[in-house]
Amino acid sequence: MKLSDRTVLVTGGTSGIGLGIAEAFHGCGSRVIVCGRNRRRLSEVEEKLPGITAMPCDVGDGLQRKNLAAEALRRFPDLDILVNNAGIQRYVDLKKGYDEFKSGEDEIAINFVSAVELTALFINHLMSMPSAAVINVSSGLGFMPMLSTPIYSATKAAIHTYTLVLRQQLRDTLVKVIEIVPPMVDTGLNRAGRDAAQLKFRGISLSEYIPTIIRGLENDAEMIFYGNGAMVLFEPRDESERRLLKPSR
Repeated sequence: MKLSDRTVLVTGGTSGIGLGIAEAFHGCGSRVIVCGRNRRRLSEVEEKLPGITAMPCDVGDGLQRKNLAAEALRRFPDLDILVNNAGIQRYVDLKKGYDEFKSGEDEIAINFVSAVELTALFINHLMSMPSAAVINVSSGLGFMPMLSTPIYSATKAAIHTYTLVLRQQLRDTLVKVIEIVPPMVDTGLNRAGRDAAQLKFRGISLSEYIPTIIRGLENDAEMIFYGNGAMVLFEPRDESERRLLKPSR
């Protein structure tokens, strides 16, 4: 994939992996639009990366998703890459029932529904372009779930399945469908939860991880893993689930 002279929309593009992707495309000479909920961060990104466009949007809200798509296509009719990156992660104890599940932000709406609906809002436009791509960011936890993040893990498994089907349905079009499968990366994702859990390992650094994404995109990879992460595709599912779901003491 050519990374220069593209027009790219990155959801959740004001921090973490989303910002890293935005910086990479911007550095290659592409026009980049980032969206997010935090207006201060949006302003900081515009200051840090001259020429980038920041658009406020809570992708967990259906009306705001529709407004984002309409405004982005009005202002950037050459938009040819959609990066569905926005996501949140919560530690959820399912034994505590409904109130626990509803006690924080809606991971299902932000992590999964937003990607499906934004893709639907942009897909006709993308299919009209001479070259286009949908890039979905899933997670290694979509293949091997973690006890403390049941909803997050499930939404990322859903993103993986959705991406597989989307790729097949678009196979006769000029729209590429790419899945980025991050390992644990040291970002602000669930920072409070990680602090409370007193994790010794917070993941690899963004500076170490982002080049993996860039190489994968440049090499036209359909799935972009880190290191030997692709081995998860060849390991019996029952083995990986049994190992990862066994609580560490």
